[in-house]
Amino acid sequence: MSLISLVKHILCPIDFSEKSLQVIDHALRLSDVFGARISVLNVVDDSSPEYASYRRSEKDMQMLRRTLEQDSQNRMKLHIEPRLRSFPDSKMITLFGKPSDMIVKVAKEQRANLIMMATRSLGLTGQFILGSTTYKILRTAPCPLMVFSKPEMKFRALRILFPTDFSEISQLSLPYLFKLANDYGADIHIVHYRQMHNAISKDPTRHLELIKRSAISNRIPANRISINDDIKGITPGAAILKYAKENAIDLTILSAHGASGYKQFFLGATAVEVSSKSEVPVLLIRKMEF
Repeated sequence: MSLISLVKHILCPIDFSEKSLQVIDHALRLSDVFGARISVLNVVDDSSPEYASYRRSEKDMQMLRRTLEQDSQNRMKLHIEPRLRSFPDSKMITLFGKPSDMIVKVAKEQRANLIMMATRSLGLTGQFILGSTTYKILRTAPCPLMVFSKPEMKFRALRILFPTDFSEISQLSLPYLFKLANDYGADIHIVHYRQMHNAISKDPTRHLELIKRSAISNRIPANRISINDDIKGITPGAAILKYAKENAIDLTILSAHGASGYKQFFLGATAVEVSSKSEVPVLLIRKMEF
């Protein structure tokens, strides 16, 4: 994958909360790194229980939709349009439906290369900023997803964590790691978690060295690369979070898969655990599925 063509279109779903608006500012700065255009999407869920009284007739529903659409557009003009003045190719979109479904639908139709959104850091059973939207998008997104639990914090990726299990899917993250490390002049931490219940079919030290060599060949100085073949924690997710905190990591990049299970390092639960509990942004890499 060409580093230049990694991200050409960023999709930012918003609910007009302060957190979601702050993610827009991060997206604008990241768009400069990748040379990407931005689409800002507000999905209005008119099936919400609060609108039940309007569903008595088609006329009432049409009036409700016109009102909600106008409200969304007014807020777009107030909060989003001023931010996008220097980005002529940007779009502001208002749609009706279930947020998770519509965000994935738009990402596919618009061929977005990255979805950026906010989430609360409440753990695996907590609710996300758009209900369970972030969790569902993690499972079904057709492209990488970047989530922020604390978007109010300044984002500058000076220390990037890349956990790997050496699987094919985890290798998808490497172009993003190299691109961001080069643009931010970042130190990178390449780590592995040894799962006790799985037989180790690959030598972790050797494979980490291979990734390090690949990083060096992509213009990352050797003195900015750290490797650790046995990070500690009760679970892979806990180990990643612990390492990130102890090493003042600014961004974690890992691969995510829509299925659940334990055969690979980052199937399902680990990606959810890290993205929902991390205090720093998490970039979850998925295969493009257009």
